[in-house]
Amino acid sequence: MGLIGLNVGGSVFAVKSQYKGLKVIGRGSYGVVASCTDATSSKRLAIKRIKPMSAHCIDSKHVLREIRCMRLLGAHTNIVSIHDLFCDVHHDELYIVMDLMDSDLHRIIQSPQTLTDAHNRYFMYQLVRGVIYIHAQGIIHRDLKPGNLLVTRNCELRITDFGLARQQSAALKGGKDDSFDICPMTQHVVTRWYRPPELMLTPDGRYTNAVDMWSVGCILAELLGRSPLFPGKNFVHQLQLIFDVIGSPRAEEIERVKNKQARKFLDSIQGKLKVSFGNIFGSAGLPANTVLEGLLLFNASKRATAVGLLDYSYFRNLSYAKIPIADPLAPPCDFSFERESLSLTE
Repeated sequence: MGLIGLNVGGSVFAVKSQYKGLKVIGRGSYGVVASCTDATSSKRLAIKRIKPMSAHCIDSKHVLREIRCMRLLGAHTNIVSIHDLFCDVHHDELYIVMDLMDSDLHRIIQSPQTLTDAHNRYFMYQLVRGVIYIHAQGIIHRDLKPGNLLVTRNCELRITDFGLARQQSAALKGGKDDSFDICPMTQHVVTRWYRPPELMLTPDGRYTNAVDMWSVGCILAELLGRSPLFPGKNFVHQLQLIFDVIGSPRAEEIERVKNKQARKFLDSIQGKLKVSFGNIFGSAGLPANTVLEGLLLFNASKRATAVGLLDYSYFRNLSYAKIPIADPLAPPCDFSFERESLSLTE
């Protein structure tokens, strides 16, 4: 396979000849992203260049995890799909060709653009639709946030960035999990804003796909308020902001927390009363407030599931096609590499 070297906005891309008109559209710690046109299909696509490809074993696993998930899930309308994958071994570069989207939900929320109730419902409908499919495959995304929800000019939404995804079965076993610590500090801090209490209080404990549902609730709240609901400055501040809204957990809920230090912290914040979401967002968002009541719960087992959200009035009587709920259509994603001590080359 021959690759052509191109200087794109000061970054050298080694790509297949079919990809034309490259233009840098984003940069980050992960690498550089360029838009392009596939001459064979005339499709507009995005190429993510990851360099160095094998700088660190943990980072490499992050990328491998993302590729495997996107290949498994990408056929779904609301999940970003991979169109091509190739590498330049001489320069230690990996190229992932994906759907090209116009923006992300974070940028839209932060923009002066008006967001109506119809906008919010359509975004949330698509998010829930994608999460239903992800969970049906036995996968937990674990990093749902507005910046990982890409959108088009037509308000079509697709979920991306599966670098922190994990199998539900592995999460239920608990144990040390270092994959939350591989993000650069800036991203790590932002991600914390959408993280449920159980992942902060007992990071080595067992958890379920309910962690994603907490994130879904945070995203809805951010759409309603046009700012993050829990923008914690640090670990403790994050938890304080959460309990200032949802109130102190009950004694029986604290007893179920296995970590001694976590129980001590929870005992120290007793007396906080729950704040009505109507007081935060007003009565105009009443159906949405009811959804928040079902998602932003300390007790993860009581949170609404993605499928269960469809029973809420907020998602009823929509003009869109009905969400298909079916058994997983693809084989389980292979996460066996998580348990192996692989070399960077492997």
